[in-house]
Amino acid sequence: MSNLTHHPLGKPVPDSVHAVCVSLPTMRDVMGYEEKRPETLAEVKFAYPRFVFHDYVLQAAAQGAKKHGLAGRAVYAVASEQSAREMATWMKLPEFAIVPEGDFVLIHFPDTPVACDAAKAFLQHTGTSISSRQSEAYLRQEGLLDKIQPEVRQDAGAQETVLTTLQEYLPTPSLHLCSSGMNAFYAALKAARKVQAPRGRRLYLQLGWLYLDTMKILEKFLGPDEDVIVQTDVFDGAAIEKIFAEHGDRLAGVVTELPTNPLVHTLDVDRLGELCEKHGVIRIYDPSLAGLVNVDLLPHTDMLVTSLTKYAAHEGDVMSGVLALNPESPFYDELSACAAVECETPYAGDVARLAVQIGDMPAVAAQVNANALALAEHLSRSAAVAKLFTPLEGKSAANFRRIARSDTSVGAILTFDLSGPLADFYDHARVVKGPSFGTSYTMMCPFLYLAHYDLVSTPEGRSHLQARGLNPELIRLSVGTEPVEEIIEALGL
Repeated sequence: MSNLTHHPLGKPVPDSVHAVCVSLPTMRDVMGYEEKRPETLAEVKFAYPRFVFHDYVLQAAAQGAKKHGLAGRAVYAVASEQSAREMATWMKLPEFAIVPEGDFVLIHFPDTPVACDAAKAFLQHTGTSISSRQSEAYLRQEGLLDKIQPEVRQDAGAQETVLTTLQEYLPTPSLHLCSSGMNAFYAALKAARKVQAPRGRRLYLQLGWLYLDTMKILEKFLGPDEDVIVQTDVFDGAAIEKIFAEHGDRLAGVVTELPTNPLVHTLDVDRLGELCEKHGVIRIYDPSLAGLVNVDLLPHTDMLVTSLTKYAAHEGDVMSGVLALNPESPFYDELSACAAVECETPYAGDVARLAVQIGDMPAVAAQVNANALALAEHLSRSAAVAKLFTPLEGKSAANFRRIARSDTSVGAILTFDLSGPLADFYDHARVVKGPSFGTSYTMMCPFLYLAHYDLVSTPEGRSHLQARGLNPELIRLSVGTEPVEEIIEALGL
């Protein structure tokens, strides 16, 4: 059944309790979701798992609290004791306790709004909550669920299947599965800090406007003696070189996405590599937007982090990520000694589901790439599109081709500004509308409304975005595998 149709508010896509995509079909729904309007949230039972606690996760925490007599306490289900302790440290909790429960732990502390907000932020940014499948198994074991979601899993040898497939794109002995792409980045940053802090290097460089949680981790998770420099324009080589010239002996790491989210900008990896090598700086690169199957980035970085929720888990029902170390990196031995212990291992049931899908990743990506190229050509001629961003446009083109695996390896993402009102287009398009990308079906979102509603909802915030080349009304489109003519018709462009 085609997903090129209207999906009602709150419908999970795919039709699974483990779906990571949820339909927000109108701009009114998007704003209602962001503003937490009761009438909107009443319809949204599931949402992107790191942003909203899955109902099964909440039930698991409640059941654990009941079993351990924790009434009146704030109780959260966390994947491991290590993550729970990091959570307590980051939150600066004066009083807390950690209780093992099944194959996860409960952390509990005094129930205050400030503490609960901080707990949610930690679990969102770091991806260390238990997953919906892990919660499902626990609830079934506790007699609270009659049945589990019917789905195909590869229960035997799943991790080997996933790692063997990933080795084709990431040929390294140091390859570590994580609970999500953001957990992979969180782990990589912790590893970089362990290696560089003893050298007196406590400064990090963010290149580009990056994904929300990447920026939040850099903003919130560095120590009091650490800091981050943000250089939004990845094409301003002079500014980047000046930062290295002035701070090179204190720089610990450089963080960027290739391409960036949402403008699909790609910087010059060769020049940046020369600067990092000269100054002893660790590179942490994220190719999530294009996907491992489309870009060959490991030779250009020290640590590669990426989401496997996209492209690899192309049906949209698994959260996972990977951290890979470049064996040719001068930091390889040091990073290898600490990277693995920083990763939150994904739940076996999630890996079993991922193993079923990952083998189709090359075929899905090939069709997505062909459709994206054809759709980009169409959008470039459409009067409804004021500006189109693709990996192969403008200053990015030569830089992206340097890392692309082939001439057609462009990835799913096309970003564009509209000539007319956003709501007129968004409300009438017949595709899946919500967060996430890299699925086998076409989906789109008003990205900045979902990622930075605090900015798009104020004049000052909108000015902040526009000063960085970001139109608050931009659309991020993830092209799927449907016939391209049908995608064009469904978009109405």
